[in-house]
Amino acid sequence: MSKYHVVTFGETMLRLSPKNNKTLEQADEFEVLCAGSESNVAVALSRLGLRSCWFSRLVNNPVGRRITNMIRAHGVDVSQVRWTDEGRNGVAFMELGAPPRSTEVVYDRAGSAASRLDPESVDWSVLKKAKHLHVTGITVALSPSCAECVTTAIARAKEDRLTISFDVNYRQKLWPPGRASEVLEPLMKEADVLFMTSDDAEDLFAIKGSAEKMVEAAAARFGTKWTVLTLGGEGAIVRAEGKTLKEAGHTVQEIDRIGAGDAFVGGFLYGYFKDDPDKALKYGLAMSALKMTTPGDLSFATLSQVLALAAGDNKSVKR
Repeated sequence: MSKYHVVTFGETMLRLSPKNNKTLEQADEFEVLCAGSESNVAVALSRLGLRSCWFSRLVNNPVGRRITNMIRAHGVDVSQVRWTDEGRNGVAFMELGAPPRSTEVVYDRAGSAASRLDPESVDWSVLKKAKHLHVTGITVALSPSCAECVTTAIARAKEDRLTISFDVNYRQKLWPPGRASEVLEPLMKEADVLFMTSDDAEDLFAIKGSAEKMVEAAAARFGTKWTVLTLGGEGAIVRAEGKTLKEAGHTVQEIDRIGAGDAFVGGFLYGYFKDDPDKALKYGLAMSALKMTTPGDLSFATLSQVLALAAGDNKSVKR
């Protein structure tokens, strides 16, 4: 039996959000949370009862320990974090806006400890204890050494016969679309499960058309067994083993959208491990919807809530 269902890694920052829907200019106090795509997925999987391991490179100070403590609190194994006494931990100032005011993010992450993670500092034997590797395009964009870590992780995972998921997770503030598509495409082709938004499919890879045509074109181009496009409020679509399935999203009274895509990935992978694309879509959309009803990047949804919402039993979700 493997020690972990999933191993993942990447940068997690301290997230500071103004209270009471204030702007950053108005704020006189902040809510202290954490923000990181890969750790969000690890937490989502752990809350669904799966064993997950997340690692990064962090400065061994109160900020670094606060970040790992928040992730560990959900049952994620953080024992593989690489600690350093040099550098700084990344910070994200997150201003949540209500329409028509948009959500604004100010990053203070350049040159962070996590961006200096390198393959030589990682104990890759951790992959031998796992069934699945999850990586994202965010980590690839952080630095050349982080990109090498993703490339190495994928190669090691294939050697150890793990399945692999890759989330494009394009961030315009990190790199231009032309460079992103050039670097990411070879890595995407190595994945068993590929996640991207319909916007990223169009903007980075010029894949256009209906959702059905887009997911079929993406599956053919990248050769992934399961290819997933998230469609915003319209739901999500998957091309798996030659079949296309589409599922509508849920009506949500939104509190905080940040992290909803990562919650979707966590819920979807729960269904993927059961080899059921239909349930994977339902679980992903349910977990994403539930995440949006709570503040912060991390999902606090439980397995029973996800199963109930995925089955259309809203009364059970409320209890």
